[in-house]
Amino acid sequence: MEWHHLEYFKLLAKLQNVSLSAKQLNVSQSALSRAIKQLEEEVGAPLFNRVGRSLKLNKYGQSFLVTVNMITQEMDMFKSEVTQSIDMLNGDITIGFLHSVGPTYLSDFLKTFNSQYPNIRVKLLQDHAKGLISKLESGDIDVAITMVAPASNSVCFIPLLQEQLFITLNSTHPLANEQSLNIADLVNEQFILLKENFVLREQVDQIFYEHNINNVEINFESDETLTIASFVSAGLGISILPKLKNIQLPNLTQIPINNYKAQRTIGLCYLTQADQLPIVKVTKETLLNYFSNYNEGKDYNNN
Repeated sequence: MEWHHLEYFKLLAKLQNVSLSAKQLNVSQSALSRAIKQLEEEVGAPLFNRVGRSLKLNKYGQSFLVTVNMITQEMDMFKSEVTQSIDMLNGDITIGFLHSVGPTYLSDFLKTFNSQYPNIRVKLLQDHAKGLISKLESGDIDVAITMVAPASNSVCFIPLLQEQLFITLNSTHPLANEQSLNIADLVNEQFILLKENFVLREQVDQIFYEHNINNVEINFESDETLTIASFVSAGLGISILPKLKNIQLPNLTQIPINNYKAQRTIGLCYLTQADQLPIVKVTKETLLNYFSNYNEGKDYNNN
């Protein structure tokens, strides 16, 4: 089994197109097809099904992709260990994070991390919680700051903090001066929420369900909590969001939910095997230290 054939297989599984894959690999389509055929002969089963002009992994291909990812990750870790044994504080690290974490926490963390480890090049990738876990398992990111604890022995999840959820209003709203609000108080309101594939949206939907609120009127759905906060600031509706730290928008009020424990857990995810890599380990430890020292209204740099 040729090593580069595994790389061919991974890319084809991702792009699902022979022509595009061959072009990106700088090989002919026939060479790529021969390589995949050879892999299938060695594995003893077909790996793809053709759907129109696309190729889709079948059940054998999906299982084989998991094995190939493990093999290539092991090789990447070995090569990285050799390189970083010379200097563990040089290299690239890709951090995936939730849309709502970037302006709230990550911007402060990066200032400190960059000053402490100037030779580590941090790359950032933003996605929703489920997408981050998928990118972590595929090797697109090294660590993730997310709110999904995957049921997998290959992925570690360390809780970082609990965030309370607040009813978020324009400060001119009739309810804006209340100390706390019941969900029942919102029955006739117009909402601005995250899209349905977001875990935070699932939490909000669960809140409505538990309070028997049906037919919620939704004015707008977004990928970004910052966009939602901006629309609330403009008086276009209300929302349920975590505390909007470090977000400077006018006319925003956040009010606790009365008699209901509404919160989300933000955690750090990384592949179990990746914890052996010095660059991942130092990033993980710095993130854990940052969040352990993070207090309401207290800048990390002053801790």
